Amino acid sequence: MTNAQRRAAAARMAEMNPLNDSKPEPTPSNAFCPHEAGAYYLTDVGTVSNTINLFSKDLKPPVHTYGIITVDFDLDPETGKWIWFDGEKNQSPRKNQDGWRLGSRKLYDTREGAEAELQREMVKNGDRVTKVHDLPDDMTALKKMRSAHHPDRNSDADQDLYQAVVEKLDRMRSVSQ
Repeated sequence: MTNAQRRAAAARMAEMNPLNDSKPEPTPSNAFCPHEAGAYYLTDVGTVSNTINLFSKDLKPPVHTYGIITVDFDLDPETGKWIWFDGEKNQSPRKNQDGWRLGSRKLYDTREGAEAELQREMVKNGDRVTKVHDLPDDMTALKKMRSAHHPDRNSDADQDLYQAVVEKLDRMRSVSQ
């Protein structure tokens, strides 16, 4: 069969099946569809760089920052894919063997899964492991939480929550000054 015959046969096949696209139709197993809760979570572990003094005798370890990013996907009307704008570009989730990924990071269905991953990262980096708390940005609400969980007033208070509230209040005070 010559190239001309192949092209003619391909043209006849395309005429017979006009809906034939080069892309495969997404199947339920490989097409992303957000769950009913809607939100997904990404872990965000960063390193704050230190200025290195080569002649210094006391080298400080790097400082790590930990966070959880809440991802709400939107349906792109042009492509029909679920996308999330990360501040720079639209990202679309992709499937791998152990779940869904967004870029190079794993997507978590629940906040607890993302918190567990942050705990593993903290242990790996040798940082103090504490529970991740969703704290309000209201100063009076934080002060009420601090007094309710004060270890001197309440013997079975949550020490990690108390420490997280104190640290957030300190950060808020330093920003406002």
